[in-house]
Amino acid sequence: MTITSSNASYTSMALARQPIVDSRLAVMGYELLYRKTVNSLSADIIDDVSATSQVMSAALFGVGLGNLVGANLAFIKLPRAYLLEPAGIPFDKDNVVIEVLADAQFDPILLAALRRWSAAGYRIALSGFVFESKLVPFVQLAEFIKLDMRALGQEGIHQQVESLRGFAAKIIAEKVETWDEYQFCRVLDVTLFQGYFFEKPEVLASKSSKVNHTTLLQLMASLMQSASLSIDELERIVSQDAMLVHKLLRYLNSPVTGLVATIDSVRLAIMLIGADRLKAITNMLLMSEMVGDRPVLLEQTMVRAKHMELFAERCGYGNEDKFFLAGMLSMIDACLGMTLEDILEELPLPSEYISAIVHRTGRVGGTLAHIENYATLGHGVMDEDAEILSETYIEAVQWADDVVACF
Repeated sequence: MTITSSNASYTSMALARQPIVDSRLAVMGYELLYRKTVNSLSADIIDDVSATSQVMSAALFGVGLGNLVGANLAFIKLPRAYLLEPAGIPFDKDNVVIEVLADAQFDPILLAALRRWSAAGYRIALSGFVFESKLVPFVQLAEFIKLDMRALGQEGIHQQVESLRGFAAKIIAEKVETWDEYQFCRVLDVTLFQGYFFEKPEVLASKSSKVNHTTLLQLMASLMQSASLSIDELERIVSQDAMLVHKLLRYLNSPVTGLVATIDSVRLAIMLIGADRLKAITNMLLMSEMVGDRPVLLEQTMVRAKHMELFAERCGYGNEDKFFLAGMLSMIDACLGMTLEDILEELPLPSEYISAIVHRTGRVGGTLAHIENYATLGHGVMDEDAEILSETYIEAVQWADDVVACF
């Protein structure tokens, strides 16, 4: 199949790495950190989800994970929304440590998600952790626990180390900035360290191919139709954009996959990656390249999509994925600066589904109109669904807060 691309452009991708060392000062891993540009001195994060997506994109398709960490571990902070995402991340479990942030909301939902990650073979690190007895199940899952020297101070570090004795997790003292702090932690039998005393974050950058937004939307729409998923259709969509093909081939050629075979077709590349991992890659690229620095627009889009899904679930409509996608696509014109009709024409969607989004027809379209009406009138909506609309809206807002800003 011929591979074409109408807009083969490139973008600069930057991220930073900071080593984690053992008591002999030998590097055992690197934490990967977001940087907007190669000249950025700090993270300057507007949206944690987008920042995480850009870190992973740079590690996979820009600088390369092998170039960043070599044979060492890559510590990557995942916000709650990523931790709860069943599609996971497109990294091999042997290379990556999943860092759970201190404000990830340590509840039963998160615990169940972390158990799935652990069962899949991923290492778990609890970052900026402060021990409480109710958090014991999380500690038992963790391979690493990072204690913040700046936040806790020496007395707090001492208390935390004593509280954590008897657990299998290895303690990492992070944000260590002086010789005295380093020696103090060593006296407490802490054996892993991170901070300015050892090395400041090193910013790395490279050029990366930029994928067409429409291609990513087409691919995501096809992947959402799991009942009728076709390798032929996925091959057709991917082959439209040489930059996407380049990213997928680069991914397969990276140490992340451990692949030793050669790849001579787009079809083989798709089959080797698999539908679930291709969905994770597509989602990551969409978040990284399309959303950018517009967290308010992202939150509005996510609230509508999730509200659609939750309302459909409560009403017993079935196929909640279709309602979620309709809610998301109904606002995609604002994200891309194109008319809704032009965007949807390029996607592999049934005509009745497109009509539901554009003209609010059928059950999906009627639900979309209902959700929009509630977003406009709020508690002014007076019908038999008012209570369900209110309850599912609150749930949707909480979920969107997790996605956008509460990590």
